[in-house]
Amino acid sequence: MPKRRSSNDDQQNYTKLDNDYVRNTDKAMNRKIQARKRKMRRIVFFAIVPVVIIAFLINILLSQNETLAAKEQKKVEAKERLSELKDERDSLNLKIKQLEDPEYIAKLLRKDYFLSEEGEVIFIMPDEKDKKGDIPEKKDKKDSITEKKGKKED
Repeated sequence: MPKRRSSNDDQQNYTKLDNDYVRNTDKAMNRKIQARKRKMRRIVFFAIVPVVIIAFLINILLSQNETLAAKEQKKVEAKERLSELKDERDSLNLKIKQLEDPEYIAKLLRKDYFLSEEGEVIFIMPDEKDKKGDIPEKKDKKDSITEKKGKKED
């Protein structure tokens, strides 16, 4: 069987010519190879760098959206709190105006502290809470005192 020859075997049998034409051709081929390598590096660079930059910008955008959403939530909560405080302020202003009125103060004293003017008799009605009809001791004492005053005046 004859031995097969490969292309490497053929190249080993030949020597390269060393003249200007061959050298110039080799240099031109090397330049083309280097130019292809540079071109591929540029393509890779200009493909990867924008992808990295876009990913970075998307990351910033998402974090800003989260921050914005959190601040919007705080804003809503602050508005709710503000409306509650305004309502409270209005009710306190109303209470101040009422406390400046002598008739309101007299009504308040009669209601809460069972105070009366001369000649007045205060009757205490049981609340719905007191189903048994029990009147607390404090009210009984006040009631009996006002009744005694009313009887003395009669």
